[in-house]
Amino acid sequence: MKEYIKDCLKSFSGVLLYVCVLFCIIYASIAQSDIYGSRASFLLHNDLRNWMSLSYLSTSVDDAWRSRVENALINQGDTHIYIYSQNGDDGIGNVSPQSDWELRLDHLNSRGLRPVMWLMADDSPNLASKPLSYHKSHNSEMVQRFDDKVDGYVIGLEVDEYWSAAQVREMVADLKTKTNKPVGVHLTPGIKPGYLDNADIIYLQTGFNLNESQFRAKITEALSLGKPVIVSEYHMDSSSTVAKRYGDIACKMGAVGTGNGRNVHPCGQREIALKKQWYKEYEKEMFGIGAALVTLYAVSRYDLPVTMRATEDSYQIGLQKPIGNHTVGIEYGNMRSMLTYGFRF
Repeated sequence: MKEYIKDCLKSFSGVLLYVCVLFCIIYASIAQSDIYGSRASFLLHNDLRNWMSLSYLSTSVDDAWRSRVENALINQGDTHIYIYSQNGDDGIGNVSPQSDWELRLDHLNSRGLRPVMWLMADDSPNLASKPLSYHKSHNSEMVQRFDDKVDGYVIGLEVDEYWSAAQVREMVADLKTKTNKPVGVHLTPGIKPGYLDNADIIYLQTGFNLNESQFRAKITEALSLGKPVIVSEYHMDSSSTVAKRYGDIACKMGAVGTGNGRNVHPCGQREIALKKQWYKEYEKEMFGIGAALVTLYAVSRYDLPVTMRATEDSYQIGLQKPIGNHTVGIEYGNMRSMLTYGFRF
């Protein structure tokens, strides 16, 4: 009987090792897709280029341009890319939903650039004049098609230019009924009363050409609202030294991401908290797998006697080692673990 048990345990070793590896992969992947700590460079305007990543899905650009933008963002160390889902401004390229977008977003993800979808553009009077019902329908389509491919949404760029605070709250509330991904609001420079009430994240535009004191004051004002702040717009050239220095300042002040470049990696990531939460949830399973692997090794390597007890609610595995008149062992399971000692006389 004991030999049968040993053979059974050995036959399960491959399965247990597979499960253990699977748990490790899940655990390691927890922090890969999170808007907290996000790093983007959506403006790259300088003497050599005049790029805005929001145009990525435009029919006015080609794949060679997209590839150059991807490479530039990756060289910046970016984790995310800001993209429009609609835009009527010919200046940076018209954007309207296309059938190949699934492939394009899959490609971005494969390169380590997680999309953040901006659902409405500024300077697009033809779109701004449409009723909210049109935009709600558009947003529904975007969520249905791309929710598993993006890390979050922004209700629109500089929404206070074309919608009232009440309209923005209505749009945010509607979108939140369709997705569990964070919904952000982006405004013209500064904080406007009422626009951010039900936003999950503030995508802060500080304004350009600010000195450090002015820049810090804008961030302090946004953080005082008690919501997560991604400082998303503060310099026209995300690759510049000044932009990266300001991005670093934003992170050190408590921002949870940047949109115009930075140097530092730490920026409000939730990795540690999420992994602690995951471990707490699955610690019993991990302990059980570890115990089973130790048992398998001990049985196969040292030919130790093994005992097993199991019910619908619990399991207990034991190993014992005779040493003269003494017996030492260990028992472990999902309900308790203990060392054992016996003496025969």
